[in-house]
Amino acid sequence: MKVAFWSNARGKSCVTSNLACISVLWALSRPTERTILFENHQNIINLGSTFFSHNSENVVREANGYTVETGLGRIMKSVERGEGLSEENLYGSAKDFLGKRLFYIPTDEGKNPDVLEYQLDRDCVPAMKYLERYSDMVLVDTSAAPLASSRKILQQADMVVVNLNQNQQMLSHFFRNYSSIRKKAFYLVGNYDAQSELSKGAIMRAYQIPGSRIGTIPHNVQFSDAVSDGMIIPFLLKNYSCERRSENFYFMAAAREAVELFRSRMQALQGKGGDLWEEREELLFY
Repeated sequence: MKVAFWSNARGKSCVTSNLACISVLWALSRPTERTILFENHQNIINLGSTFFSHNSENVVREANGYTVETGLGRIMKSVERGEGLSEENLYGSAKDFLGKRLFYIPTDEGKNPDVLEYQLDRDCVPAMKYLERYSDMVLVDTSAAPLASSRKILQQADMVVVNLNQNQQMLSHFFRNYSSIRKKAFYLVGNYDAQSELSKGAIMRAYQIPGSRIGTIPHNVQFSDAVSDGMIIPFLLKNYSCERRSENFYFMAAAREAVELFRSRMQALQGKGGDLWEEREELLFY
């Protein structure tokens, strides 16, 4: 199953932290499954920076002799040469977490962004198929920028997690312009504030979204700090089964509910495959 996390609002919808949160909770709830993560863009705040701090060793991180030069670039090079990917080479290009349940394939931070985009534009579709072969699920942090690779990833994905924020203009922009993507969408509101006029219920009513297809990741200072410090896994492990009196109970309850709704939506879409967008929506990327 290939799932793209995406937003029409650049840098405002918590795509990276939402994906990191969902992926860790998914791995904790499904100990026999493997999930692979990667992103199609470079950023100082990326999936890797949420999982581990470069300034300290993390006890939940498993060392495997990995160097960043062998990550996504290595996989793209193998696909380009038509060599295919062995399971050993694939997992040797990734950082693994949570007992080899979660695998992150980083981009080379020193790579020219234009070269990265050229490689992804050409080879992201076969690369995603290779990754899917060796995992139960592939999650992609997809740039909101008008990249050709973003369009291809969204087309290829079996499900798109549309990351919404509580901003009327951005909500209206998405629901006016991306009708086709709604066919395979699951909605996630990050940094969620239940006191906002644009509550989950208000968004559901305004845009006719069934309650089973929208989840929330509430605003939580400790979670935000964990994301910033590269400590998201220890934070979620510590609070996974927290009691009702815990200050993080509301956050964890909502996040775990989002994972179960995500699972239900994924099962409903299982096997349908990625479909193409309408021409009007493709043009929005250019």
